[in-house]
Amino acid sequence: MRHFIDSTGVQWTVFEVKRGETQEKWSYLPDEFGDGWLCFDSRFSKRRLTTVPNGWRDASDEELERMMRTARPSGKGKPAEDELRS
Repeated sequence: MRHFIDSTGVQWTVFEVKRGETQEKWSYLPDEFGDGWLCFDSRFSKRRLTTVPNGWRDASDEELERMMRTARPSGKGKPAEDELRS
């Protein structure tokens, strides 16, 4: 798990989600999420990034922000501040 503050001042928690060996794939999610994803969570928004980038735990805050911006909104929570300005 990692925490970072993006360029707009929003604090994000980042963690990897993956199914256990005994779990079936998540049937309610698109196929691309079946093997897990990187979750970006803030008080404004949640996002999912597939495939999990190698080395994300050691990435700089700037690299994590770039990953977060390419991640897909999960549809839960309020839009991030930058999404409100779009």
